[in-house]
Amino acid sequence: MSAVLKPQARLDGKPDAGPAQEIRAQDPESQHIDDWRRQANVPPDAASAGLAFSGGGIRSATLGLGVLEALRDLKLLGRFDYLSSVSGGGYIMGWLSAHCHRHPGWLGAERNNVARWDKSIAYLSKYSNYLSPRLGMFSADTWTMLTVWARNAFLVQLTVVCGIVVALLLPHLAKDWFMSWPEHERWRWASVALFVFAVLCIAANQLHQRRRAHPPPPGSAGAERKQLQVALGICGMLTVGCALLGWYLWQVFDFQPFPKALPVGVHSGAVVRLGAPAVPIAMLIMGGALAFVGGVACAHTLAGRESAVNFWPDFGQGKVQLLVVLPLLFTSVGFSAVLWSAALKHRAPPLAFGDVFLAGLGFWPFPLSFAFAAVLVLACCSFKRWAGTKTRLRLPRFAFNLFLIGVCSVLCIVLLHASFAGIVVLMNTFHPTAGAWHAFIWGPPLVLSAFASTVTLMIGILGRASLEGMREWWSRLAAWLWIYAIGWNVVAMSAIYGPTFVPWLANLESWQKFVPVMGWIGTTVAGLLAANSGATKGDSKIRSREPTAMSIGLEVVAKVAPTVFIVGLLLGVAMAINFVLVKVGGGTLASAAELAQCQPHDCWRAFLENTAKPDPAVVRLALGAVLLLLLVLGWRIDVNEFSLQAFYRSRLVRCYLGASRTGRSPQEFTQFDDDDDLPVTDLASRRGPLHLINCTVNLGGSKDLSLHTRHGASFTVTPYAIGSGSPINGNGAIGFRAHGCYDNGGMSLGEAMATSGAAASPNQGFHTAPSVAFMMTMFNARLGRWCANPRRSNTSLGPWFSLLYLVKELFGTADERSKYLMISDGGHFDNLGAYELIRRRCKLIVVVDAECDPERRFGALGTLLRLVQVDFDTRIDLDTAPLRPLPDSDMSKAHCAVGRIFYPALRPGVDAEEGVLVYIKASLTDAVRDASLWQYHATHPSFPHESTGDQFYGEDQFESYRRLGRHLAHNAFGAGLDADDIDRIVALRPDFADALGARQGA
Repeated sequence: MSAVLKPQARLDGKPDAGPAQEIRAQDPESQHIDDWRRQANVPPDAASAGLAFSGGGIRSATLGLGVLEALRDLKLLGRFDYLSSVSGGGYIMGWLSAHCHRHPGWLGAERNNVARWDKSIAYLSKYSNYLSPRLGMFSADTWTMLTVWARNAFLVQLTVVCGIVVALLLPHLAKDWFMSWPEHERWRWASVALFVFAVLCIAANQLHQRRRAHPPPPGSAGAERKQLQVALGICGMLTVGCALLGWYLWQVFDFQPFPKALPVGVHSGAVVRLGAPAVPIAMLIMGGALAFVGGVACAHTLAGRESAVNFWPDFGQGKVQLLVVLPLLFTSVGFSAVLWSAALKHRAPPLAFGDVFLAGLGFWPFPLSFAFAAVLVLACCSFKRWAGTKTRLRLPRFAFNLFLIGVCSVLCIVLLHASFAGIVVLMNTFHPTAGAWHAFIWGPPLVLSAFASTVTLMIGILGRASLEGMREWWSRLAAWLWIYAIGWNVVAMSAIYGPTFVPWLANLESWQKFVPVMGWIGTTVAGLLAANSGATKGDSKIRSREPTAMSIGLEVVAKVAPTVFIVGLLLGVAMAINFVLVKVGGGTLASAAELAQCQPHDCWRAFLENTAKPDPAVVRLALGAVLLLLLVLGWRIDVNEFSLQAFYRSRLVRCYLGASRTGRSPQEFTQFDDDDDLPVTDLASRRGPLHLINCTVNLGGSKDLSLHTRHGASFTVTPYAIGSGSPINGNGAIGFRAHGCYDNGGMSLGEAMATSGAAASPNQGFHTAPSVAFMMTMFNARLGRWCANPRRSNTSLGPWFSLLYLVKELFGTADERSKYLMISDGGHFDNLGAYELIRRRCKLIVVVDAECDPERRFGALGTLLRLVQVDFDTRIDLDTAPLRPLPDSDMSKAHCAVGRIFYPALRPGVDAEEGVLVYIKASLTDAVRDASLWQYHATHPSFPHESTGDQFYGEDQFESYRRLGRHLAHNAFGAGLDADDIDRIVALRPDFADALGARQGA
């Protein structure tokens, strides 16, 4: 028998000490199959066979029911080793697996067993509207569905709005700190320390790259250790020496690093007097700090904690943001406050650029000296090499580098100083009342831009003398600086400019006041509908779909609407915050009459002048209260239970698993019975084929560039374990972990079915779009679930604190590194359910494709073929021409096609293997003789490809898909096969011969 994927080694229910791993094949899955084969009288050496049902909601489930009935009648159903399901196909396969566990002998074709099937199918028909069995405006089922959604959406929105309120309250507190910052000299040292820290982290990363570009020769470990010991001593002496000399210069010159005001009439002698101590002191502080960091790195290496080959740290994007970007942002806020104080103290006459350029040398000599020292340090760390000769100039490379450093440092500091002077001149034009807010909003991004421009100039002057990797590193750092600068602007502008929306509306005519609000609501609704439209789902590069005018329009709406929604939400929350703060503080808001005369460009200043400022104590109290509420909500509102999955799961369980019970005793008021569900581990009873429930682990935030279009990977729930065998980020697979490692025995079958069918999810594999994820989360279009990462030793399947994971859903940034993974519909990766069968090198695969594909473009099939070619080096040859619509008709020539699967050799010296794929497509052909199907098709022309959005089936719809499924399976294993196809199937599985021969004879 072919090898199967083995889950985590510890399958005894005890937690594993380490992360999940990929282990050799065999054991639980293969033992299950071996035991099942003995019960089903299948030869032990027969090739493995798997039956896969595609996604497609209740359409796929109902058509699959008919297929199962036909396979039962053909006595083939019990001969499959695997059942593999996705989404809607999992509904009916979950129904089948539950029956196999609860009713031994369920797969037989005996008359009494057929009667048991009929009784269960009658139950399914009764609950064909499984989400709301009774529809209508006065139906409790309908109103329950709406109230559950509204309740959960409200709780999610409350949590998100609390987070937004906290973010928008912070600028109100920070503005007071911003205004008083220049007066607190001791606290200004904090921004200096943060700047030095950020520069040292950058320098350490640059040195790491230089070390990697020029590693020590092999076999020099002993010499390296001696050099490190010498370097440690030198670094220690330099640290002490720089500290002592800097302190001495400070005392000798009586240095005042932070002048109180912009000096007037600065001349060259004053510049020399101010700069004489500032430059050497700044360089000594920077040099001493760099020597200290170098000493720490040497000590770590000598202690055996770091590699002797490269002991300098190499920070990833997360650490660069934490250790470099955030300190620089904080420094820019503090320094922009200093610049604003300079502009505010010189209102008349207006400051000229030339005057500020000269006077600034006396106002910020210390910060400018630190910037000069930073440029020197970073330039020194950026050179490819220092040894050798510059061939063209015939100069020692050391001398050439020093020349470049001198030129670079002077030009960069002149540019930075000019930028600061320009910012002061700009701030000097701000109105005194509103200017502080303008400076607070725009100052930090402008200071960051000045720093980025200086670095750009430095890189340009160094040119080819620097490493390409360093230039790339600087470019990515600049990108993150811009992202944080824009984020600062968005939050600060929303909090401070947002309330201006009230006076702007007040000045509009009565009917015009409603246009922006109604436009926002209309755009939001249109975006939600477009985001969930089939025309916008998927990436055309992956799904091989040609764009149409409608799909392009819907894509534009789906991408524009989230931005409009977020802007409107921020403005609305900002207005509400301002109203509450002013009213609670006993103040008054500007009236429409007071604002009637203001010009549009001056409306915000008039609003500020006529509105009482919020009391800082009230702001602090409000911030503390909302923050506390946010933490409580993140703790108590379960990110899984208060999504729509619990609602969806309970109704799936009532319909499909409730049908497998003979003695249901539901609660009288709700008609739900908790005993309908069962642990997925119960399917390990081996009373039926091994059921693989396929989901998608969403990885939109992963660092793995191979996932940049997939945004996800296969995730499987089996009776033995949960996890993924897909390699991520070059670190091996996420791996599998036994259900017994988790509280309450792991997942239930209902949870697995609902997760596999979680089509609507902010993170949805191929379809993930961060712009849409925010809206879907806000309106609780969330069917996926957060599941424990098999790599981590979690004992709980879901997170106890939901805030972080809700944020990941908001921005579509789920990844494989967190303790919990975002799992959604298996169709977000492979909608046919065959991917995991091919991973297990299954030789005979029968796929029933019931996805909505009226034009027969075979999107899911094409995706599968590409995935298995890339991931498993497995080629599938399949001719779908007979399945395509005939000219001037929506009918096909055939219902199924038979292809060949070419598996690669497992190891050198072993022959490659070949398998058979029987692909059954939901379709109508001339072979259909059922009058009821043609009648239903006449009244419903899209049959059998009606929208997956329709999950409310009536009896005629249920019976039509069920009858079509029976016809498809009888045709596929009868007239749909030619002699060559039968021979290839029988060669793999001789026990299929009787059924296939009987059908051919018929």
